[in-house]
Amino acid sequence: MKKTAVIFAVLIFVLAGSAAYAGQFGPPEPAAKEGKVALGIGYFHSQTKIQPNDTTNFKESKMTQNQAYLNMGYGLAKNWETYLRVGIADDKAAPGFETTDRSGIKSDFKDSYKPFGTIGIKGVFNVTDSFGIGPFFQASLYSSYEDSASGTVSTGSSETQTVKVKNPREINLGIGLQGKIGETIIYGGPVAYWVKNKTEWAGKLGAGTVYAATGTDTYVLSTTYKEKNNIGGFAGIRIPLSKSLNLEVEGQLKSKFSFGGALSYSF
Repeated sequence: MKKTAVIFAVLIFVLAGSAAYAGQFGPPEPAAKEGKVALGIGYFHSQTKIQPNDTTNFKESKMTQNQAYLNMGYGLAKNWETYLRVGIADDKAAPGFETTDRSGIKSDFKDSYKPFGTIGIKGVFNVTDSFGIGPFFQASLYSSYEDSASGTVSTGSSETQTVKVKNPREINLGIGLQGKIGETIIYGGPVAYWVKNKTEWAGKLGAGTVYAATGTDTYVLSTTYKEKNNIGGFAGIRIPLSKSLNLEVEGQLKSKFSFGGALSYSF
């Protein structure tokens, strides 16, 4: 049975690799026992399609993020767990800069790893010994990101663009269903999600030139980006590697497909 479960877990990774903000939800059944702690380490690759409120000056973009994190869960009561997740995440967006009538300016936005935090709560109601269902809530707050690009506009003047993504945040609310085969748990369900960030674009022309719209050498625009759609789904598997150590692999389908894995140890 364990061999079959491991093969299934590898398949999830392979399928996901061919396929955002977020983070793994896990099965409804907590890793932490009542009154005890569970510690974990994980990785999540997130892809999201985000749309701006200002569609005149900003474009739809695909945001990609890699997260590495530590997770601590605490068993609030029997079959209920709250958890705290802290880690680092990078941020990429395509497209991220304005390249129309310009040369030498890169298209994609990219910034390096910075801190983020997640809090959550989940629980399970066991309908039978092998089937359960339970709700979960998860909220994440990320650092602000910034990147710049330089090139030449069609008039021949130099230009530097700076894009700032300010404190991206996400809320997830869902229902998980789980089935047990021995100690292995296969799970999945629907999730509602809300992703939001404020983005600022600033363009600065070289000395002696001005933007016609403002009469200055700097032009600033801002908008709010939100993830396209608000309903998605997730599925995964938890495989016991020992009495206290578990491996979880999960895929999520929202505006784009995301995936991740984690190891957790229950005390």
